[in-house]
Amino acid sequence: MVKYELGNIADWLSAIGTIGAVVVALYLARRESNPRAFVQVDWSYEVDGVLTISREPSYIKCRIVNIGIVPIYLSECTIFIKKRKMAFVHGTHLVNKTIRPGELYEHTFSYSSVKSFCISNGVKHLNTNIYFLTPSGKKFKTKIKTQFESG
Repeated sequence: MVKYELGNIADWLSAIGTIGAVVVALYLARRESNPRAFVQVDWSYEVDGVLTISREPSYIKCRIVNIGIVPIYLSECTIFIKKRKMAFVHGTHLVNKTIRPGELYEHTFSYSSVKSFCISNGVKHLNTNIYFLTPSGKKFKTKIKTQFESG
């Protein structure tokens, strides 16, 4: 008769814990090497000399902060409308910028350009994402939502 010695429960639990710790450490190390960023959108309004604020925004400001440990190369900042990438006049969507860890970059769009593009394409309510794109196609995005006034 063959007899197997399996050890005691403490040895088994210790081995399982060690393997689990190695797996978690490898996962965290790999995750930290991926680019990570926080994206935020803001509206910019004009104020005249009498402190009157414009009815519509003048600009859409999109900010990105690199919260990872590797630099991020950004090739463009754009808006997708009806699954189509919005075309901006004079290439104003192109970025060509590298942001290092902890760095912030702000990209500005003309609100009137976005509004006229949307209205000419039959979009009265904008409920989509603004994307910062890398050359490899990785997207860093945030929600944008607005309703266009007529006129």
